[in-house]
Amino acid sequence: MTKTNSSEDSGSLRTFVPLCIATFFLFSSYVNGVHTASGYTFETFWEQRFPNQSDVNSTQRSHCDSNTTSQAYQDGELVQKSVARWSVYISLAQGVPLIFTSLLFSSLSDTLGRKPFLYLGAFGMCIKQLLMTLAIFCRWNVYLFAPFTLIEGICGSWVAQLAIAMCVISDLTSAGKSRSFFIAVFSFVYGFGSSLGTFFSGYVVTLFGHDYSMAVSSGLAVSSVVVTFFVPETLASSNKRQNHNTGKDHKKKFTCLGNCQEIMKFYTKDDTNNPDSLRWKFITAISAFIFIKIARLGAFSMEAYYLLGSPYCFSSEKISVFETVKEGFSEMFMLVGIKAMHKCFMDEGIALLSNISSIAQFILFGIGSKELYLDIAVVVGSMGMASVPMIQGIMSRMTPPHKQGAMFGSLAVAENICNLSSGVIGGAIYSETVGFYRGTAYLVFAGFLFLGLICLIFLVKDSKKNYNRREYTVIIQETESETERHGESEGEKERERECV
Repeated sequence: MTKTNSSEDSGSLRTFVPLCIATFFLFSSYVNGVHTASGYTFETFWEQRFPNQSDVNSTQRSHCDSNTTSQAYQDGELVQKSVARWSVYISLAQGVPLIFTSLLFSSLSDTLGRKPFLYLGAFGMCIKQLLMTLAIFCRWNVYLFAPFTLIEGICGSWVAQLAIAMCVISDLTSAGKSRSFFIAVFSFVYGFGSSLGTFFSGYVVTLFGHDYSMAVSSGLAVSSVVVTFFVPETLASSNKRQNHNTGKDHKKKFTCLGNCQEIMKFYTKDDTNNPDSLRWKFITAISAFIFIKIARLGAFSMEAYYLLGSPYCFSSEKISVFETVKEGFSEMFMLVGIKAMHKCFMDEGIALLSNISSIAQFILFGIGSKELYLDIAVVVGSMGMASVPMIQGIMSRMTPPHKQGAMFGSLAVAENICNLSSGVIGGAIYSETVGFYRGTAYLVFAGFLFLGLICLIFLVKDSKKNYNRREYTVIIQETESETERHGESEGEKERERECV
């Protein structure tokens, strides 16, 4: 038995390690590319509007003027509004095709396997980064970044890639705290990749320029494609969806409408074969997921512009260091803190505490007027990233093995909607409110986090009720077994007396 378990663990690691490495490269490439493209677009718009101030050093001084009545400060606001509107176009180019690809890919992986879709997502990211590198080297129009991003969206981007990777983890692990921990470790890996991408973007841009920074993104994307080739297929034939269909369903072919119906079943009716698969729990969990994702992705979409402007006036290099430290605190908590907290809390409780941490961080960002506020926010919000993997673990725990792809497909659809809407919301709010209160967007997103907090409270109450019910059931079972043993002993004594 021990040998079997050790061989299974080693087999899981042979899959989990290359999956983590490939995802690490993918997210490093993506985040580095986002920051590089944003910085390059900022400087491009500045040069177009104010050609006499095209020098980077003078530009940095001008758009960071803290005097709100000066011409330099007003010029900086015009550039920030232009960049915010450009980011809306990029978000739409990525998000619209992802509505369909995220809907299809994860659910299709329950039938066709995981690996083809992992490879497709990495390939799309690679093509986009190569084209954007060429565009920056050749000084093409920055609005061409939108069709390049469209290619990434058609191939699934990081949204579908992440959903498929979660399906792989569910194939490798058993439901419960073990799976939640693996998801947390995986989240640490891609979060660390994101932090490293941010760090690279600042230093490479400062030392070599935007063109070489985007070339680094291309190299990381190519590495992701190569490593993905070594990730084996994890979906067993017995767990493929067609093998769980009976009767007429067994003859049905995959259709887009049927796929949508399969995904919506989680949120429209209870699963009679799985007592934990309750409709209200799925709806509550995905509602919390949506609120949290809108807040975090929305803040990510405009945080670089927020830090570039007054009163912080961060340079690209300083932004990279700050973002790396901020993400690093959260990732270290996920790697170490979740394992320790699992001894005292269920997944629902950890998600709740994590969300409270995020609310405090966003409020400090919104009201901050000095760097000290940002530093305090980094420490206070160190638990913030743990809520999403915990919710993913909760929903995976409620789902049977042959429907994991469909469930994570529903999360991919939700994540894409959040990615699309949050980018638009963040850019729109920031561009319209930067003139009178720069922190408005963070306070709005803190409101979204509060709505997620309400949903998590319901899940925590239900988990406590189920935990108490399980303890009560165990006591009853123990009492019944003791009664049965007592009855058996009395029967044996009676038979002995009859024999005498």
